[in-house]
Amino acid sequence: SGINAEYGQRTLSSGFLNKDEGYQTKHAQENANVLIIGGGCIGTSLAYHLAKYGMEDVVLLEKTELTAGSTWHAAGLTTYYHPGINMRKLHYDSIQLFKKIERETGQEIGFHDTGSIRLGHTKEHMNEFKYMMTRHNWQDADQHLVDPDTIAEMFPLLNMEGIYGGLYTPGDGHTDPYSLTMAFAKGARLYGAKLLQDTPVLSTKQLPDGKWQVDTPSGAIVADQVVNAAGFHARQVGQLAGLDLPLVPVHHQYMVTASIPFLEDWKKNHNREVPAIRDLRGSYYVRQERTGLLIGPYEAQEKMVIQDDWYDAGPPKGFGKELFDHDLDRLDKCIEHVIDLLPIVAETDIQSVVAGPITYSPDILPLIGPTHHLSNYWLAVGFGYGIAHSGGVGKFLARWIMRGESDYDLIECDPDRYSDWTDKKFLLDKARESYGMNTTPAFPGEERWAGRPTKRVSGIYQDTKDRGAAFGFHAGWEQPHWFALGGERRDTPVCYGRKHWHDIVGREVQTILNGVGVVDLSPFGKFQLEGPGATKFLSSMVANTLPKVDRVNISHMLTPKGKVMAELTISRLGKDRYYLVTGSGSELHDLRWLKQHVPADAKFTLTNVTEEMGVLGVAGKYSREVMQKLTGEDMSHEGFPFLECREMEMAGVPVQATRISYTGELGWEIHHDAKHTAQLYRRILEAGSLYDIKDVGTYAVNSLRLEKGFRGWGAEMNLDKNPYEAGLDPFIKPNKKTAFIGQDAVREMKGKEQKVNLVMLNFQTQNVDPYGNETIWHGNKVVGNTTSGGYSNIVLKKAEID
Repeated sequence: SGINAEYGQRTLSSGFLNKDEGYQTKHAQENANVLIIGGGCIGTSLAYHLAKYGMEDVVLLEKTELTAGSTWHAAGLTTYYHPGINMRKLHYDSIQLFKKIERETGQEIGFHDTGSIRLGHTKEHMNEFKYMMTRHNWQDADQHLVDPDTIAEMFPLLNMEGIYGGLYTPGDGHTDPYSLTMAFAKGARLYGAKLLQDTPVLSTKQLPDGKWQVDTPSGAIVADQVVNAAGFHARQVGQLAGLDLPLVPVHHQYMVTASIPFLEDWKKNHNREVPAIRDLRGSYYVRQERTGLLIGPYEAQEKMVIQDDWYDAGPPKGFGKELFDHDLDRLDKCIEHVIDLLPIVAETDIQSVVAGPITYSPDILPLIGPTHHLSNYWLAVGFGYGIAHSGGVGKFLARWIMRGESDYDLIECDPDRYSDWTDKKFLLDKARESYGMNTTPAFPGEERWAGRPTKRVSGIYQDTKDRGAAFGFHAGWEQPHWFALGGERRDTPVCYGRKHWHDIVGREVQTILNGVGVVDLSPFGKFQLEGPGATKFLSSMVANTLPKVDRVNISHMLTPKGKVMAELTISRLGKDRYYLVTGSGSELHDLRWLKQHVPADAKFTLTNVTEEMGVLGVAGKYSREVMQKLTGEDMSHEGFPFLECREMEMAGVPVQATRISYTGELGWEIHHDAKHTAQLYRRILEAGSLYDIKDVGTYAVNSLRLEKGFRGWGAEMNLDKNPYEAGLDPFIKPNKKTAFIGQDAVREMKGKEQKVNLVMLNFQTQNVDPYGNETIWHGNKVVGNTTSGGYSNIVLKKAEID
């Protein structure tokens, strides 16, 4: 109902179109509001949603024919399940649409809601399922644990030996990818979109007014917005616009068996199919295909094939519905597992084997949304599971394009999570790891090492590595999470209980509380904003008042509807000179939002200096004494008060020092030219030796910020929450003189009861810690979810922000 009011949703034209009506192979189209490149399930879903929501002049270009790419040979699995949180919303919206689009368009899609079971062959699998259930119950859709007897009853062909249980998702299933795409296409045409087949894109060029000229053999189209949804051609389409997208096709194979008499009888007697199975031990999925089985393995890293020559040269000309040669030898181990679980397969012929390209990003997740490199250019690419995502992505992106902001946070799919550090080697190594570990449990706090390190290492990477750093990966950076001393472990945890670094983090917390520590904070995103008009611009972007010269504050950028877009630490270095700091994971996300609003006639400059500037944090009881030994400046409380910034010299190095610390304890951030990081670090250690200074990792910093109730962007505050829900009232000035983005929305919200409230929860557990996104129960009722969590090293309780 909300979307009808917002967009004036169209109704269907009377009667259905004939099969080929509305498809064109030549065009007289000269203009489009939104031009979509790619006619697979993603592109057609977007065209359908845009047109349905009332967008005029939606045009889709397909180089050959609809589905000619990964769509047509996909296995068609659909699922509500996802280990992430908001990715489940995409899955949920997809399946809800699949249930009704046949009635809406008259096009059958062959949707079977069979349910699916993830099998637990080990106790660790069962721990994974329990962990996922703690994060599930505040979400939509049903999901629950099932015991071996229930599994055997649901799928009698399974060999149940060694199966401890499973995770059952009732609404999962599969659909026919070709028919689904035709339903999207038919709906798009019925609502007024134009779909042009046999229309390859030759070039794309942005015009001075921001629009895009897209050249085809039939002529040029000028579009207000362009969406790259070109599947395994997306990288080459991106190159036409100057983008270097981290995408590469992998070979995915699946087998279809001949008919199995048991399944023939089952379908007759039960009027349904057996549930889809995901065997984590054997790394494959199985679903019913008519009265046979479709079996899709994820090959081991050392056996899988990446079509890496397409990275440079692109797919062969005319490649669309072609397939690769299959290679069953690569599947030998997987087939052994299949026969062990389903002995009937050993007695059944393999009817066909399909081997086709599926596009992977380094982390398997797609790239959805705009990019900071270009304006009016959108991405919907890199879908390893395009069928499952298609309905939800079309809705999500259509609403974003039309509203100017997304309905919910999906930063894990932000195209700007990658940048020029994502080179070919990283992409190929990471894609191989991601595909090969597709069904491997993802443990909280686990690090995966393929492709690392990238070029993004700070000037003290080797120093800290030699001193015991256990690194985490943050937007391409290696950053110490904790420091192992002596014979302590610094490998990553592979369990769901309390981690081996628990006591180490506690020790580092005590270092801050009772001594002094030094932290590498170089991965922070860092921008310089300076020049005439910078103050007016920045004030219009944030909800807080700007700090005075030589002062610092925390400010938030909001969306027009008042959701939290970003948090910035703003240092004012002059009348129209600012230094902005954000989290490593939101660097380009925040830069994009700022650039999007820079006036065309701006006299000021906005520069990303993330890699040029290093940052060291000095925090703790004796941090003032250490700082004072390195500078002639007065570091006393009176001489250098809280939230002051100062350009000065430390250890002979020009720095910008800021009295602020995310630990909530006495401390400074020292920003400096990255070429001086090693020199500064060593001098800090030397000056702090009298106070037994120690290295401290980000896990200890996070523990301390939880104790203080400090919010974290991406957890307590993001596009899912408004600032009052996130407890940011002190930073929001709805009545400040300068108008800012989201001002009308927060004026409307202020003083009203909020749907959710941020609170601190303390509770006792045994050998397990919260991480965030767990369900909060009051008796038998779900009342909320956690956002961040960890062990409280100060009061020796769990400190958890919700």
